[in-house]
Amino acid sequence: MPGTTGVTGTTAAKQFVSATVSSGAPAVGEPVTISGTVTGSMLSAGVQIWVFAGNYVNVSTVPLNADGTFTKTYNSTGLPPATYYVYVQSPGANGNYNIDLQESGIYSGQVVNTQTNALIFNFTGTGSVQDAAASQALSDAINNQGVDDAYTKLTFQLVAPGATPLAAQTLAAQTTAAVPAATTTAKSPLTLEITGLALVMGGLGAAMYVRKLG
Repeated sequence: MPGTTGVTGTTAAKQFVSATVSSGAPAVGEPVTISGTVTGSMLSAGVQIWVFAGNYVNVSTVPLNADGTFTKTYNSTGLPPATYYVYVQSPGANGNYNIDLQESGIYSGQVVNTQTNALIFNFTGTGSVQDAAASQALSDAINNQGVDDAYTKLTFQLVAPGATPLAAQTLAAQTTAAVPAATTTAKSPLTLEITGLALVMGGLGAAMYVRKLG
């Protein structure tokens, strides 16, 4: 299922970020491609893509092409089935990410305001937040007054090979309740959400921070 173009944040440089995901419900082992465009009066050298679900967090810096487009393909082999949250973030006029993942130490899942060094939230450890709560906290942070980063957000549902996406199961159940079972048809996978990489080792409760260029 094609991705859906996102609604974005706007900065003083009047940037606009849009993005799509190659499939709304890929199976584990299938590649997942995030692509999009940044437009505006002042473009940065690249964008930062956040991908997270449960105790998995990945943040990559991806270069922009001359026309403002970008693309990044992820290998989903070994990742757990889940709803994954994606933020594509572009820095504002100063060229710096005002909201970023803490770079100090190999085990860090802390999201900070780089202008004030204030801790916003933590992906792991005591008091950590994940999934929808982490998405809301990240969105609130980037939307905060004084932060000039632009962003867009979306989701995709990673499913086990051969499994029916949860959204399709739900929609099929609703349809079955409304019409005879014989007329029920398959429904589309989960529609993508709209609006900016460390790998967290599940059993250990520690975040292994990995930042990738390109």
